[in-house]
Amino acid sequence: MAELKGDLGKYLSGMPIMVAGANVAVSQPSVKDICAFGETDFFMSIELFVKSKEIADRIKDEGKSQLGFMNDFQVLLVMIQEHNETKDNVDKLFELIFPNYLIEYDTGCINFRTDENGPIVGQLNPLNFDNFKTTLKELFLPSGGSDDEPEFNPGSDKAAEIAAKLNKGRQMRQELKSGGKQKISSVYANYVSALSVGLAMNINELYNYTPFQLLDVFKRYAAKMAYDLYQRVSTMPMMDVSKMDEPKN
Repeated sequence: MAELKGDLGKYLSGMPIMVAGANVAVSQPSVKDICAFGETDFFMSIELFVKSKEIADRIKDEGKSQLGFMNDFQVLLVMIQEHNETKDNVDKLFELIFPNYLIEYDTGCINFRTDENGPIVGQLNPLNFDNFKTTLKELFLPSGGSDDEPEFNPGSDKAAEIAAKLNKGRQMRQELKSGGKQKISSVYANYVSALSVGLAMNINELYNYTPFQLLDVFKRYAAKMAYDLYQRVSTMPMMDVSKMDEPKN
């Protein structure tokens, strides 16, 4: 996986993360907060931004010539403004990750205020949108962006159908990762349950972790288990580890 572009210490601290060039900070909700929000809706809304270029390209390929000159951020704004369900999902996401701001959709940008009658304190626009996408991806989709991500293949340029297929793609990905035999209602529940047993931790404490904290602990725990197993095997009499790759400590 590619190295983080953001500050690992700040990510792990759970503090709000400033978006470079936008002058706004993304708050890190807890796993419990996201479960209350709805995991599928949360992932769908996050990927609407993270995968905006792929979505915009699909729309343009469907023959929307009037959108051909627009960049992915501008196409995303059109989707939000023309499709109520998409706007509702984005509004709910922003309430979760931007709790200290009032959001205003403008021509070619998204403005942020801290008071209804106050000045604009921050802005998302085509110049800083990539920074925003990187922040969302690293905070909430640390294993995303790889080749195993599903392709988006909307049947038309309608935002409703795009959103539906995003939703379906995420659900299918979750089910495939679980083995495909049972419908998994919560990805985070699997991580929390496994770690609570493996680390002998209170499950409620883990639910108060941020997604980045939880997945970082899980990755490190898995790495420790692999290294400990290698060390046990390598010290056993008559055991040959010449065909095993030594895990990183």
